Amino acid sequence: MNQIDITGVRTSDDIGLLDTSSITEQKLPNSLYRAIKESAQYCPNQIAIKYILDGDVISQDKIPFAKKVLHKAIKLLKGQEYAAPYREVTYSQLANKVTQTANALRKLGINRKDVTSIIMPNFPETYYTLWGASTAGIANPINPLLDASIIKEIMLSSNTKVLIALGPLPGSDIWQKVLAIKDEIPNLKAVISVFGKSIPADKQNKVPVLSFSDLLKQEQAEELEFEEPNQRDICAYFHTGGTTGLPKLAQHTHLNQLTNAGQVNLISPVSPGDTIFVGLPIFHVNAAVATGIGPIMNTSTILLAGPAGYRGKNVMANLLTLIKNYKVSLIMAVPTVYAGILTELEKRNEENFSLPDLKLAISGAAPLSSELQNKFIRETGINLIEGYGSTESSSVCSLMPVRSINEEASVGLIIPGMKVATVEIGSDDQLIKQCGVGEVGEIVIAGNNVFPGYLDEAHNKNLWVTLEDNISYVRTGDLGRFDKHGYLSLAGRKKELIIRGGHNIDPKMIEDTAMKHPEVQLAAAVPRPDTYSGELPVLYVTKTPNSTITSEELMVFMQKQTPERAATPKLVNIIEEMPLTAVGKIYKPELVCAQITSVVTQEVAKILDKEDFKVLVTIDKKLGIKTIIELSDEKQEETERQVKQQLVGYAFKYQLHFMSTTTQAV
Repeated sequence: MNQIDITGVRTSDDIGLLDTSSITEQKLPNSLYRAIKESAQYCPNQIAIKYILDGDVISQDKIPFAKKVLHKAIKLLKGQEYAAPYREVTYSQLANKVTQTANALRKLGINRKDVTSIIMPNFPETYYTLWGASTAGIANPINPLLDASIIKEIMLSSNTKVLIALGPLPGSDIWQKVLAIKDEIPNLKAVISVFGKSIPADKQNKVPVLSFSDLLKQEQAEELEFEEPNQRDICAYFHTGGTTGLPKLAQHTHLNQLTNAGQVNLISPVSPGDTIFVGLPIFHVNAAVATGIGPIMNTSTILLAGPAGYRGKNVMANLLTLIKNYKVSLIMAVPTVYAGILTELEKRNEENFSLPDLKLAISGAAPLSSELQNKFIRETGINLIEGYGSTESSSVCSLMPVRSINEEASVGLIIPGMKVATVEIGSDDQLIKQCGVGEVGEIVIAGNNVFPGYLDEAHNKNLWVTLEDNISYVRTGDLGRFDKHGYLSLAGRKKELIIRGGHNIDPKMIEDTAMKHPEVQLAAAVPRPDTYSGELPVLYVTKTPNSTITSEELMVFMQKQTPERAATPKLVNIIEEMPLTAVGKIYKPELVCAQITSVVTQEVAKILDKEDFKVLVTIDKKLGIKTIIELSDEKQEETERQVKQQLVGYAFKYQLHFMSTTTQAV
């Protein structure tokens, strides 16, 4: 066990002192399955997963009576556990369920290169199926909130052979989506219904439906009935939001996920037996890897916060109580969750409220504003740090030390066992140079946690770049720079994803939908800063000649036609002329600047007269998008405080300029 972790390191040199022998190929388990089995052998009776139905289950000893009655009734009448308010799964039971799932899938024809798609909210069964499918072949977890048409495209691209999905339960539309598409997947051999009944195939029902619980009863739980996978085998396809044509599916090997889980464990303050709160969806790499297989390898306990995670009933309202009562040591969430915690803390108005067991809170998937971070630490006394990662890196690339010495906003130090650089890439996608300290360049990544590429070769074009060390690095599309201590700061994105509450949205989906309207000539979707979601999609369009369409009419069209709910634009702006580059491409940075200008103007106008301030948002080659708020020189200190307070929660960086001084706000 290392003597220092992310609460003690300060520079990249400190990271370099860590013993990384435990995350080498030789020392890591041979597969995800082997990792689970080893933990089960080490502590068979320890709790691996605690599951609560929703935020009302504030303690295993304080389960609402009505929930107990409902659960008993459903279990008696239907023999199902989906209404169980509280469940515990030991490491031995977890290993057995994964083994049974893998054996059942193999008998259904899932071999090493065959795909099992999974459409599930957060249940213990979601982990059983994820790791069972990765053991028998390749798991393909899919966001249940996606439109049925997009789920179908993902399954077609994955060449899905078996589908595992939540059965027909109250409050869920997953089964309706399954029924709408299952007979349209050419190679689909079976659908496994979790908490549902078997339905044999017939003329109307081409693909048979099998009950998950009945299926597992037929399988032995002690050992696999086939050869175990190895580190180099593909274990999963994760959908990352396509760009053109087929959905963009990132491939993970067993080694990728094992390495990243090991890297996180190496610098985590969490000890074996500690509890980690999981409220992010399991189809996301964070809950699958960093807070999924990671805690299992560390013999910690996962507290799974209900089917909907942070979005579940009263989870946010009771989150502080849940963390305290279940003695949570670490929580990972998006910034909106931490903003919600502060809101609940203000409502409680309790003096000396403390969470003695919580060692660390980590924010990721969307930018964390320094104001929100500082306020959270000040109000709760809990260390909140930011991380940076991606599906392509299996989950985590960097973490901010608690005792940081960075001089500007940063996402921290690179985790051990990874290589990360910033480079300048030409318009021909060729390497120009590797950037030095303080220079902005595209972030490129390498290491055993970095994926081998996308499933569709079309998405792999110009994906890799070879540096002076003769190692091939994956281009992330993000821009950043390193300081002299090894801290990485983000400076914008080359790739055009809009990140809404940690959900990656491909702007092309929005643009393609808009272009279906006969009166739209050009369309461009860009992010608008938002204190709750981080970013919201906004659409700009130009009209065809003689068009009379209004923004309101286009908004109605987009609400009806956009295939993914989260991608529906919040605003539609009709403009006379689309900004273009010299070669005729839409120049989106200008539109992004316009949205930041709009947000800042809107917020500052709430506290100052419009003639007392001016907002200037420009593109800086070195710093990326640069926001300056010019203010009158009167009452500097009070004005500065008011403006900063008004912009709390926004992730963009800005400067306040007065007549005589400049104040940096990060």
